[in-house]
Amino acid sequence: MGLIRAVFDAAFRQGGTRLKPVGPRWPLLLFHVDTGGCGGCGMELEALGAGAYDVQGAGFGFVQSPRAADVLLITGSLTRTMAPVLEAAWQAMPTPKGVICVGNCAIDGGFFPENYTTMGGLDRKVRIDLRIPGCPPTPLQVLEGLCSLFGKRPEGETSADHGAGSSTSS
Repeated sequence: MGLIRAVFDAAFRQGGTRLKPVGPRWPLLLFHVDTGGCGGCGMELEALGAGAYDVQGAGFGFVQSPRAADVLLITGSLTRTMAPVLEAAWQAMPTPKGVICVGNCAIDGGFFPENYTTMGGLDRKVRIDLRIPGCPPTPLQVLEGLCSLFGKRPEGETSADHGAGSSTSS
């Protein structure tokens, strides 16, 4: 696990060289939290994890506990009910750790602006390490965004093949 954390730390270091994924034997572990919204991004993540996309081969894996995660992967606009759950997940993660927001709702609130039940997106609340925009982003866009952590594209896939847009990193 120390090697994974070192790779993750190097990938987010300002001005540092981005590294390639370490491969299927040492995936970067992601813990998904859906904080509200329509659920579209969560369904796309399910398709990514269970579909024809080689997430493990690209160097990523999903875990069921934040204690085993390297990265907190957030979808949906942050609701007031989910804020303490998100905070607890963050506190349970070992350091170094990072935040990835998938979808417009997680980034800036999307269709769910701040109101009495919704706190909007996370862009003005926490430091986001990677933003993957879309409503919802396709599984390929999510995979391309994750691979951008290491300065690489998924092998054998191009955005033009699937009509995917680009991902942005912060």
